[in-house]
Amino acid sequence: MKQAQKWLLTGGVALVVAVNAFVLAGVAWNRSGVPGSALTLTQRELSLPYAFGLDGERGGVEVALLWRAPMRDDNADAAYDMHYGRGPDWLGADKLRELGFDLKDERDAYRQKREVYVVLELAGADWQAALAQAQRRLDRALARGDAEKQDIDAQKSAQEALKYEQQKASRLFAVDAGLDAAALRQRYPDTRRHLIVVATVTPSVMVIDKKTTFSGHIGELAVARISVPHALRGAMDGIDRSALDSGRAAFEMDVAWGRRFEPWVTAVRPQRTAAAE
Repeated sequence: MKQAQKWLLTGGVALVVAVNAFVLAGVAWNRSGVPGSALTLTQRELSLPYAFGLDGERGGVEVALLWRAPMRDDNADAAYDMHYGRGPDWLGADKLRELGFDLKDERDAYRQKREVYVVLELAGADWQAALAQAQRRLDRALARGDAEKQDIDAQKSAQEALKYEQQKASRLFAVDAGLDAAALRQRYPDTRRHLIVVATVTPSVMVIDKKTTFSGHIGELAVARISVPHALRGAMDGIDRSALDSGRAAFEMDVAWGRRFEPWVTAVRPQRTAAAE
C-alpha cells in the first residue's frame, strides 16, 4: 500500500511539473520574436479591479481590456455611448458569411458561435466619430434652448456625455474581423494602433414586417484580462483609486501581444494630470 501511495505521489508531482513546463513553454513561445502588436494604453482602456488599493495586495494584479464598437447616430439624445462589446454596424449578413456562418436557416442562425480574429483600433477614425457625435448631441440640446426644465437637463446630460467621451471613454474600437490573421495584418499594418485579438462572434436574427435582418455580436475576447506582474506592481502603488476615478491621476501601460495573440505588460507609468495640479 505504501509503495502504491509513493508511486501515486511521484506521478502527481511529475504531472504538475510537466503541466507547468508546458505552460511556461507556451508563454515563452508566445513572447518570442517581435510582438504582433504593441500598444500604449491608459486607464481609459484598462480597468483596474474594483478593490484595487483597498485590500493591501502587493502581488500581481489583473486589468480588464475595455473596447467598444461604433454607434449609429440614430439615437440623437443618447447621453452616453455605453456600447462596450455590442454588435458593430459593419458586422452584418455579408460579413457573417465571410466569417463562415451559414445564414440559410433563420431559426438556427443565432445558435452558431465561432472564434474569429477581431481588429481593435486605438484612437482612430471611429473614436473621432464618437467625439463628433457627442458634440452634435450637445449642439442639438443647446439649439433647443432652455425654456423648460427638461431642456436644461438635456443640456447638462449632453455636456457630461461629451466630457466623458473626451476624458474617460475607451478609445479602442472594433473595426474589422476575419479568419486569416495575416491578411488582417496586411490590411491594418500599424502594430502600435491596430491590435488583432481572438474573440467569439454570434449571429442574431431580427424579423420585422417579414423582413429578415442579420447582425453579429462580438463576445468576450479569448484573453480579456491582462496580468500586471509582481515586478511592475510597485509602479502602481502610488495610484489612488479615488484620484484615478475623478481624473486627478492616470497611468499608462505598454502592452504587447504575441504569437498566440496573448498579452503581457512590459511597462507601467503612473501619471499626474492637469486636474491634479
